[in-house]
Amino acid sequence: MEVVSIILAAGKGKRMNSDLPKPMHKIAGKSLMNWLEDSLDELKVSKKLYVLGHQSEKLIKSIGTTDYVIQEPQLGTGHAVNLTKDKIKNHESIIIIAYADTPFVPSDKIKKMISQIKNGYDISILGFVASNPKGYGRVVKKGNEVIKIVEEVDIDEETKKINLCNSGILAGRACDIYNYLNKVKKSSNGEYFLTDIISLCVKDGSKVGLVSSPEEDLIGINDREDLSKAELIIQNRLRIQHMKNGVTMLDPRSVYIDASSKIQKDVTIEPNVFIGANVEIQSKTIIKSFSYLEDCFIGRNCSIGPFARVRPETEILENVKIGNFVEIKKSKINDNSKVNHLTYIGDTTIGTSSNIGAGTITCNYDGEQKHKTNIGNHVFIGSNVALVAPINIKDNSIVGAGSTLTKDVEENLIAVERSKQKQFKRRKKN
Repeated sequence: MEVVSIILAAGKGKRMNSDLPKPMHKIAGKSLMNWLEDSLDELKVSKKLYVLGHQSEKLIKSIGTTDYVIQEPQLGTGHAVNLTKDKIKNHESIIIIAYADTPFVPSDKIKKMISQIKNGYDISILGFVASNPKGYGRVVKKGNEVIKIVEEVDIDEETKKINLCNSGILAGRACDIYNYLNKVKKSSNGEYFLTDIISLCVKDGSKVGLVSSPEEDLIGINDREDLSKAELIIQNRLRIQHMKNGVTMLDPRSVYIDASSKIQKDVTIEPNVFIGANVEIQSKTIIKSFSYLEDCFIGRNCSIGPFARVRPETEILENVKIGNFVEIKKSKINDNSKVNHLTYIGDTTIGTSSNIGAGTITCNYDGEQKHKTNIGNHVFIGSNVALVAPINIKDNSIVGAGSTLTKDVEENLIAVERSKQKQFKRRKKN
């Protein structure tokens, strides 16, 4: 049976106080919309429809699809879903209605909702037990079936005691959902609410099923505070996942990990480390405190940091040591080489078993263009050296401390560039 998802993303998101559409805000480096889409992709839905409104141009570019409708004016969730009916040709399709600002909906719970529809329920809703139910619509049950959802504005003292709440996520056959939506009446504030179809369904003698999920799976993002709460939830999940996979974290709460990054077993991560997007760290490597990594590859048995910054398009191969206060950008460091401290390496290739001394800088930018530095195998660069690119330091060569080089150094040579040292007799103070 065909399964179609409808993602509601038309809201203005005023409380975010942002120029960016709310669904494009990120958690662990991934947008709210992408978190939800990934869950839906696990269901192998045949079509994802989007209801857009505020800043739709940005969202259309982000989602990259023509399967959308524009809700204008915005007259509530029921109105939003009703706009999609001409997009769904098979009225026996099961529809999953989800919200772009409720990003962590578990795919296994949606599967249970689909199963309920296949097994005789007209509508299935996703609920949760709230630690503080204030503000949520309460789910009223009779036995295993839902009989109504009472919104906060209509709640009485008895219903206030209920802490089973409605997430808004809903499933049903297209024919049933659109049939009930046609009967929904406009509310006092001029909107059509999707939740009104529950009472209509019950009145018809049809069954409404409930699937429950933990509260943190159904957190809605309304403002920056919610965004930060969601970040904490996902960071905790990512840390636990990596630790289960064999990663050691000395202080997990102080480690940030982007959802796209890959970390192999037997990696050790010290406190206060940032692992950004598209980072891959291979086994037996240690990432020391206060290091910042993004869009880079780090091979086996390396030591990075403390206080190291590894920037995008950097490859660090096996048994490499990157020490404190070292910055590396768009460079390749081959096996067994060392860049120990107080150094900038940019647009550079370093061969195997080479040593880069403290305070070395590759001068890769001439004010207009970036230039490459190539350092060969078994090269020793002394402290406080400036290598002015483009330049090649070839195999088995040595560069003396304090040198500023503008010309290539051939194999097996020692290069030293220094002004002549002068000494003057000190004047005695009166």
